[in-house]
Amino acid sequence: MGRTSNAKQKLIDAIIDLMWERSYGMVTIDQICQKAGVKKGSFYYFYKSKSELTMEALENYWEENIRDKLDSIFSPSKSGVQRLIDHADFKYQRTKELQREDGKILACCLFTVGQEMCNVDEELRDKVLDFMSRHERYFIAAVRDAASEGLIDTDDVEGVASSIYSCYEGMFARARIANDPEIMKDLKSSYLRILGVKQPVA
Repeated sequence: MGRTSNAKQKLIDAIIDLMWERSYGMVTIDQICQKAGVKKGSFYYFYKSKSELTMEALENYWEENIRDKLDSIFSPSKSGVQRLIDHADFKYQRTKELQREDGKILACCLFTVGQEMCNVDEELRDKVLDFMSRHERYFIAAVRDAASEGLIDTDDVEGVASSIYSCYEGMFARARIANDPEIMKDLKSSYLRILGVKQPVA
């Protein structure tokens, strides 16, 4: 395949798949081209480096796979607490699906890239931090609404939201290391403890 109209998208899809399966550091340009079915010359026609491709691929991944799902889970038609409960339930079920599909819990490519490249590629690190900030804003809005609805009592909305988001990240990391999705079953109760809510609130 040469520089055809879909070669660029094939490269984007290829690096996302490879980063899910392996890690950013282990993926080479040759492997990306092989998986995409694109010649190496075409790669350099579109991108100067693997880092440049990765930043565009991550943006594409956010738009195609993450944003709509978060918009649905964190719909303002639900109470702030219910949004967080739904997020915890979704992540638990999704983690079980990942293990069932692949035999292991694959790490989200956004976080693995950030962890690997935080001290190596400042531009790529900042891109991942931007995605994390976008993600965390959903939590902030949910906590803020929960407080305004009288479902929780806090004067530190951003601090509570940050604690919940960090809880999610840490618990998912533990589940991945142990290859045990049942660790994520405690995510909902952990959210509720941080919020100071004893029972799920619709």
